[in-house]
Amino acid sequence: MSSKRSRRRGDDDKHLYLVLDWDMGYVIHKLDVDEFTDSGAAMFHHLPEPAAIRIEAPVDRSFPAVAAVGSKIVIATHALLEDAPVFMYDTGTSSLAAGPRPTAPLMPGIMVPVDGRRLYALDPRSASKHYLQVMSPAPRDDNYPARDSYRLSGRAERWSWESVPSPSPPPFAAGRDPMFVTAYAVHPDGRTVFVSAHNRRAGGDERRRQGTYALDTARRRPSAAAWTPLGDWLLPFQGQGHYVDDLDAWVGLDEDGRLCSCDVASRRAATSAAALGSKITEETLLREDPKRHVGHPSGATLAYMGDGVFCLVECALRRGLDMADALCAEDGCVLHVTVFGLSYDKAGELRISPRRRGRTYLVSRFNHVVAPKVFWT
Repeated sequence: MSSKRSRRRGDDDKHLYLVLDWDMGYVIHKLDVDEFTDSGAAMFHHLPEPAAIRIEAPVDRSFPAVAAVGSKIVIATHALLEDAPVFMYDTGTSSLAAGPRPTAPLMPGIMVPVDGRRLYALDPRSASKHYLQVMSPAPRDDNYPARDSYRLSGRAERWSWESVPSPSPPPFAAGRDPMFVTAYAVHPDGRTVFVSAHNRRAGGDERRRQGTYALDTARRRPSAAAWTPLGDWLLPFQGQGHYVDDLDAWVGLDEDGRLCSCDVASRRAATSAAALGSKITEETLLREDPKRHVGHPSGATLAYMGDGVFCLVECALRRGLDMADALCAEDGCVLHVTVFGLSYDKAGELRISPRRRGRTYLVSRFNHVVAPKVFWT
């Protein structure tokens, strides 16, 4: 095997990739961080053309699920429809593949990458006991006979979905008063998934239920694939939390758009919110009123770039326009991209680095539900 083929992609080979809706489906843009400036908001730009790829997808874009696993960006065009197309764009080879269709509907927005080779999706509505699905590739055959190359590429990866049987539904999805996922993260062990959820009742309502649960994805036996309750507390961020080795903590965005961190919870023992030592930055990097964001549940998303560096993407209606006027209009929305560092100061408080680089783009948006997604891959 050649050294080029076997060499793993390092940070020097990675780039920021932005996923947005398009009037004919979805578009992925490759962003050059070296073009960002310290005064990123000083002027408007347009996203680089040609785009990395445009994907025609004649489906309702209200419930997409988008995630990155390894070098692949996966777009399930409609998470609630089993027959909706799934696309996989490989940032390493700039190739597009038709991805496998899931065995059951997916939970919109909740696809969790594990160990760079597996993508877990939740299906709490399943009538069977297959509440969890995993997408992974089969081993690649680099020694396929050359004479058969005209018939089938032995090196092309073959991805497939598999249902993981569980003895009971996720605790956060059972009953007539279901709980809704608010946050999720992966333990540094690379195999344990944490999920926080509540039933959307007010904090003082005695009927309110909330909690955080852990699942060891390496336990594949049906009797072992069970969620472990860790207590009636919630992870402090919204959506995905990213593990930062330098901080030994998970980092994410809270509901107000501020950066927050917390200690990594135990995989098996119950704990409390106070024991997690949550920290929240005093300032926010959001430049727009969250009420004008385009995307659900938020128009802001976060990507971890390694070495304590993050990228924040925020999309909002252009000032002076309402939702009806901005959607489907040329340059009807504004998109801020900011790259920054995060660390603890001497007092142990979470601080954003003074230097921030970024750019502001004018973009066209077509669906107010689809949130922008950014990946470092």
